Amino acid sequence: MSSPAHAIYSSTLSLSLQGHEFQSQYDVQLIFNKTAQSRLLCAAACNQNPSCRTFDYDSSSHRCRLFEADLTNGAIIAATSQTSIVGSVILSASLYASMYNQSCSACRENRYQTCSSTTNTCQCPGNSYWNGSMCPLQLFENATCSQPDACRSDRNLSCIISSYGGFTQCLIKQALATSTETVYALWNTTAGSDSNLASNGTGIGKYYSVHGPDTVFDCNTVTKYVNFGDCNNTVSGTPTCARNTGFYLTLQRGASFLVAFRLATANSYPQRDPLIISIEGSNSNSTELTRGSGWTLLYNGSSGISINQTRFTYGSTQWLPKHSAWYASYRFLVNLAMNNGASIPFVQYSEVELLGY
Repeated sequence: MSSPAHAIYSSTLSLSLQGHEFQSQYDVQLIFNKTAQSRLLCAAACNQNPSCRTFDYDSSSHRCRLFEADLTNGAIIAATSQTSIVGSVILSASLYASMYNQSCSACRENRYQTCSSTTNTCQCPGNSYWNGSMCPLQLFENATCSQPDACRSDRNLSCIISSYGGFTQCLIKQALATSTETVYALWNTTAGSDSNLASNGTGIGKYYSVHGPDTVFDCNTVTKYVNFGDCNNTVSGTPTCARNTGFYLTLQRGASFLVAFRLATANSYPQRDPLIISIEGSNSNSTELTRGSGWTLLYNGSSGISINQTRFTYGSTQWLPKHSAWYASYRFLVNLAMNNGASIPFVQYSEVELLGY
């Protein structure tokens, strides 16, 4: 087995007793599984790979495995082969503190930190993070975390405040609403005010029955939600038809942590797309959700849809300002459409994707 020639690294290893092998918690932590002619060459291969924190080697089969894992997310277990042994890279704060955030010359030919092309400083290698003294491995799903970059971002994980208290967990961002949600249409409603329910039909305070609010969560950009707001069913409409319309729902999954959203355009007329929207959260019971006092404003800004955006496509993901509250219900309102003062008969959009945990 050959070692990379681009750098000369050094590390200190701890060896287990013979008759043991390493078991990682996740398959993705196995860097490779090859053969090596000796334990020394296997150890050298681990040393030359900055991602390697543990290796095991069987002198009978010559199997050499390298792992991006340590005893925080793996274990040394008994092996069927008595000639198998585990080697672990010994880490300490002294290996990191003198060079972290220093110029790249400080970590050249060093396996514990890498030169960032963005900042031109020494930073933690991939899948690890700076905890103030060293670079431990990033955490996997449901692990307890204490800072934003502690979780594996390549696994779509983020460190999120738990709904049960102050501790945090690594969780996967996902769509919060499903196609079976009960969604209530609104009109003449602003953030913080009481909700006015819209009904199906055409005209003031109505929405098209075949284009109802439930379509925004059906994962189908061909369908759409059409709300007339304060306008009659006319071709021309007015410049304000789209304003203060929207919907609210109580998530079937229960209280959730909303971090972002994105909207998709409908089939026609870009001037009918939402431009400015607001999102509120509530934990009130169902009878109180029509009262404005039960809602907390979480977002007021761009819909993420661009001017003249292609039809049936999603706009850019919009992130909510940092907050720490989990809500069971969410209210979505369109404050302004793309019409730029031109008359439109209604507002329309095909999908609303609420993203969170």
